[in-house]
Amino acid sequence: MPIQREMRSKLRFQSNQTKDQLLGMAKRLNITGRWHMTKAELARAIEKANSTARRDHREPD
Repeated sequence: MPIQREMRSKLRFQSNQTKDQLLGMAKRLNITGRWHMTKAELARAIEKANSTARRDHREPD
């Protein structure tokens, strides 16, 4: 039985960092609502913020 999409995304965003470390990164990235997030939610929000920042800093083709 294949892993459902939701489970795959949850597994992908597991982090070896502590929640306090993730909160510090989220603070530097100015992620709102970080105090109410779980560790997995913080990891996803940080990943999303980083991918957005990378996309915004790319040079035009």
